Amino acid sequence: MIGAAAVLFVCLGHLALAAKMTPRPGAGACREAVNGLMSLLDAGSDNTPLYRDTYNVVVKTCGPASAPPLAAEPKGREHCHELAAALVDLIEDGKMASGAFVKARGDFATACGPR
Repeated sequence: MIGAAAVLFVCLGHLALAAKMTPRPGAGACREAVNGLMSLLDAGSDNTPLYRDTYNVVVKTCGPASAPPLAAEPKGREHCHELAAALVDLIEDGKMASGAFVKARGDFATACGPR
């Protein structure tokens, strides 16, 4: 019984390590995805499957794999374009792996989810 628990523990450790090692998209792909979201927002197409899929890619795979911090006061939907632009600025400044990007991504995710 102890042997089985040890094997399970080792297997779970390997799975967790493999999940952390999964490649994440680079800055170019994330910048293109965020620019696509901005275009969809400008067109009022934030209720489409394309917006939903692109939103999920950006929120779930761009930048460090971490839970977003809770926004103190979430911004309204009218700020989605500027929130997306802030993501692009951070990507272009080489700060996609920073805490600032995680916060900006969380702010965008909170305010701009698919309708």
